[in-house]
Amino acid sequence: MRGFRGLSLRTRVTLLTLAILLTIIWSSAFITGRTLQRDVGEVLGAQQLGTAAIIAATIDNELKERQHALESMATSLAKADMHDAAGLQRELAQHLVFQNLFNGGSFITQADGTALATMPVTVRRQGVNYMDRDYLQGALRAGQTSFGRPVMGRKIAAPVIAMATPIRDAQGHIVGALAGVINLSQSNFLDSSGYNQISKTGNYLLVDARHRVIITDARKQRVLEALPAPGVRPWADRFIAGFEGNLTFVNAAGVEVFSSIKQIPAAGWYVAVQIPTAQAFAPITAMQHQIWLTALVLTLLAGLLTWGMLTRELAPLQATERALTALRQGQDALGHLPLTRSREVNSLIDAINSLIDELAERQAALNESEALYRTAFRTNPDAVSIGRVRDGQFIDVNDGFTRIYGWRREETFGQTAESLGIWTAADRAALVEALGPDGHCQDLEVERRAKNGRVFSALVSSTRVTLAGEPCVLTVTRDITEQKAVAEQIQQLAYTDPLTYLPNRRLLMDRLQQSIANSVRHHWLGALVYIDLDDFKTLNDTQGHDKGDLFLVEVADRLSASIRRGDTVARLGGDEFVVLLEHLSAHIDEAATQARQVAEKILTALSQPSQLEGVAHHGSASIGITLFGDQAENATEPLRRADLAMYQAKAAGRKTLCFFDPQMQARISARVALEARMREALTQQHFELHYQPQVNEAGQILGVEALVRWQDPQRGMVSPADFIPLAEETGLILPLGAWVLETACKQLHDWAQQRDRAHWKISVNVSARQIHGDDFVDQVKAVLLRTGAPAQKLMLELTESLLVTNIEATIAKMTAIKALGVSFSLDDFGTGFSSLSYLKRLPLDELKIDRSFVRDILIDPNDTAIARMVVALGNSLGLAVIAEGVETAAQRDALASLGCLRYQGYYFSKPLPLAQLEALETGRV
Repeated sequence: MRGFRGLSLRTRVTLLTLAILLTIIWSSAFITGRTLQRDVGEVLGAQQLGTAAIIAATIDNELKERQHALESMATSLAKADMHDAAGLQRELAQHLVFQNLFNGGSFITQADGTALATMPVTVRRQGVNYMDRDYLQGALRAGQTSFGRPVMGRKIAAPVIAMATPIRDAQGHIVGALAGVINLSQSNFLDSSGYNQISKTGNYLLVDARHRVIITDARKQRVLEALPAPGVRPWADRFIAGFEGNLTFVNAAGVEVFSSIKQIPAAGWYVAVQIPTAQAFAPITAMQHQIWLTALVLTLLAGLLTWGMLTRELAPLQATERALTALRQGQDALGHLPLTRSREVNSLIDAINSLIDELAERQAALNESEALYRTAFRTNPDAVSIGRVRDGQFIDVNDGFTRIYGWRREETFGQTAESLGIWTAADRAALVEALGPDGHCQDLEVERRAKNGRVFSALVSSTRVTLAGEPCVLTVTRDITEQKAVAEQIQQLAYTDPLTYLPNRRLLMDRLQQSIANSVRHHWLGALVYIDLDDFKTLNDTQGHDKGDLFLVEVADRLSASIRRGDTVARLGGDEFVVLLEHLSAHIDEAATQARQVAEKILTALSQPSQLEGVAHHGSASIGITLFGDQAENATEPLRRADLAMYQAKAAGRKTLCFFDPQMQARISARVALEARMREALTQQHFELHYQPQVNEAGQILGVEALVRWQDPQRGMVSPADFIPLAEETGLILPLGAWVLETACKQLHDWAQQRDRAHWKISVNVSARQIHGDDFVDQVKAVLLRTGAPAQKLMLELTESLLVTNIEATIAKMTAIKALGVSFSLDDFGTGFSSLSYLKRLPLDELKIDRSFVRDILIDPNDTAIARMVVALGNSLGLAVIAEGVETAAQRDALASLGCLRYQGYYFSKPLPLAQLEALETGRV
């Protein structure tokens, strides 16, 4: 577009005129040519489609004639003896007209497809089985006349099409088939049907739509050629789908053809008559060329006439242009231009002279504006600079720039902000990005460096400008160091305790309200720990407020060191502090335990002695705790609850903590007491092992499962459901599990010395914490060496839940233990989420059907199906299967019927102490 505008007016008008004429003339030529081509195409399409219809009708009649001949011949063979091959051969030889219809011969087969008779006899088809041919399958199996797929003939080694019809006896039973063969390589009715109907340049194509195969072609070169696969040639897919009519497309040879398609109903074929579009529309193409040539000649004539007329009319304007150029080059001010003879040109010159007067007025105003700008530029208190975009060098700076940055104006000329150390290349890139496509940025906060090295905060506003035709950037920089310092001081006074620099009540309430909202949204709990120092007033009264302030600062430091990252410590005032704990467990008991642990850590930290400038002080605190997050509420509510709980702690004797909820307090106290008794039980050996027999179908004991029991001196027998989860949570499962493994292996060694129990195995449950420990493999190896227990009699039971995480490390450890001779059993199989792909990689020896499936196996078909699946899976993987929780004989019998022959449960025996187990009848329950 810029190149076109640079041309002379004469040239542009000439080109525009030519473009208009060219558009009109050539559009008319194009529309005329397209209309002729469409009309000729419609006529040609109607003629060619008629030709295709005649060919299709001819082939359809020929096929029906042959089908009728086959069916008539098959009817005459109804009384023939299908075992008399010679008689059938004579029967074929008598029908000469029938032989003329099939140039590839004919033959008769038995019901199994074996040829008995054939014509001509030179084609030795007798004894050949043709049951693999689709046409014979349709006749013998479907009982109807069938057309076959074009194939290479088995005996005549030429492309053929065959059709067959069933031969029925007097009772209507199919006893054989009569088949006729058309040799496509010889002259046949398919050729004569099409050659005389098409032009010399056209092509006649016959296609089997069912099998996507070309049957014949006008030039015989494509017989038996397969059409492209579905999706490769859309036009072929349209024909196969049943399209009839005219279509233009590019064929496989890359030639655009005009094709007419008609279906042949008798055989599911279609006929395509084609002619290259270049030949079909050759007359139209020649006519279009003549139209284009005429349009070109007319266009050139119009261009020459326009050029000549404009040359004569624009001569005065060119003279005016030369005068203006001379004035611009030789005089400081422009004078008025002389008038000419042309009225239109005189009007233009008058307008130019008026413009010259207006330009003179504007130049005077511009000089005045520039003087005002220079004054504003110099006196602006902010740093104002102008730099080139090309190289970043300063063009000019004002007095504010000199005052803020310390560089004199003459020192900046030829320099860049980087060379003066004002900013870095990264700062320049950030500023360029901030300018964006509109070339302007406002109040961008940055850091800048003065000449003396002082780094200060600044607000920068920049915009792109053009000076003397060169792109530049105008930048205004304001020093906001003092403003920021004042703002930070205001912020600190508003939200920070001035003594401890901890968040004050205002900031705490804001964070607490946000924490409550996040807790409700993300379904986790938080806790508020309210801390009040005991006897703080006494410290102030006896040692002075300065010592009290020192102690408050030390308390703030100790609290900050006692909490997790992300939690908040705030001072409400006086000797009251609050700790905000976030992201605790979603379970109330676990969240309370986590809060209690932090509070106990705080109690310990605050009970340590302090040195307050030579004065020793022993302090303590009372702590109230409350949970929040189970519901939306105002921030004042949990603060009030924590305050009340703190006063409960004061009433309880101080130097302690208390939860707001009495029931929660009781549960946590009970949990803590149970953990303490459990630790004592480990040291006092209050735990013992009970053994539950594992038997076979005859009731013989094969082994036992070792189950830990706790006989507490105060509470009596403690349920494993109470202490096992607590042991897992607190980590006590590690020493407890080590004791169980050691005790079981000692017992295994003792039984190995007894003839009646030497074959018994002991199954020991292993927790996830144990097997995920780094030394578990070494621990098992050491226990076996220390106790002398036979490793082949030790079985470790794992649960499916153990396999959810770190499966690769678990497999490696199991493999190492397996190498020692120890067996593995997968307990509670079917209740977890273990993948079968992992299951086949695990070095297992046994699967355990969980008691939840055994309990309802007699009434729940799903449990029966699951039990059957586990047994089948165990058999396929070569694993033993045992069912636990067998309570009745009916359950045992049901499991036995499914193939499970090993059991464990109260029907046989409950878990027994060692003495009672050994008192059982030897080897049986």
